[in-house]
Amino acid sequence: MPDRHLANGSLRRRLRAGETIFGLFVAELRAPGMGLMLDAAGYDFAIFDMEHGSYTLSELAAMVPGFQGCRCAPLVRVPAVRREFFQAPLDLGVAGIVVPMVESAADARECVQLMKYPPVGRRGVSYCRPHSRFQTPAGDQFTVEANENTLLVLQIETAKGLEHVDEIVAVPGVDAVFVGNADLAQSLACPSDLERGQLREAMERIIKAAAARNVAGGANITEPKMIAELHAIGLRFVTLTTDVERFLAGLDSAIQGPRAWAKR
Repeated sequence: MPDRHLANGSLRRRLRAGETIFGLFVAELRAPGMGLMLDAAGYDFAIFDMEHGSYTLSELAAMVPGFQGCRCAPLVRVPAVRREFFQAPLDLGVAGIVVPMVESAADARECVQLMKYPPVGRRGVSYCRPHSRFQTPAGDQFTVEANENTLLVLQIETAKGLEHVDEIVAVPGVDAVFVGNADLAQSLACPSDLERGQLREAMERIIKAAAARNVAGGANITEPKMIAELHAIGLRFVTLTTDVERFLAGLDSAIQGPRAWAKR
């Protein structure tokens, strides 16, 4: 039995077909209709943040089903490379995992092992869960399709990760690398300036290294001109900031006119 949620608009297949996809990090908002709302807004994915955010598995279990049938797919950023951080979100039916602070090929290989079912990796098998639509599939079609469709995104956000980026993107099973620019700037002890200087050079190096291996380059960018510049060298996995920033921007925009009128 195929995993219909994963097969319906698989992000991994879309990236491998050369698409550029857009999403955002979700760290605070909690709503069963999150998937439908983001889908209506035209987003391709949402990354539920379990590294800096405070989501519990129960909260994810209430929101992930709302993405079924949507073009917009749910991902989870895990806190660290540990089996339990991969297994439970995947069994909830998320479309992929984002991993912070990846610094070596060994880190990347371990992520692939935790993501994929045998014989590719060592993900544990448990059916009658949301990811299998509470059914027990016969044969190995389910695990084969899950391996084909689940997306693995690794964050490069330290000087060590930057040093080893060519080895990281060479690991089979890595689908995208994402520049964690704030942490990378801290690690490199350089200004957090994506327009110019050392951080911009590091970002371009990461994206080019990914493109050379047919891996999608990723970054958090909202400026269209910069997106276009980096897209030319391989940027294809783009986050447009966070739910909080978009929510506050919308609230601010809505109140400016009435507030200005009231001050007349």
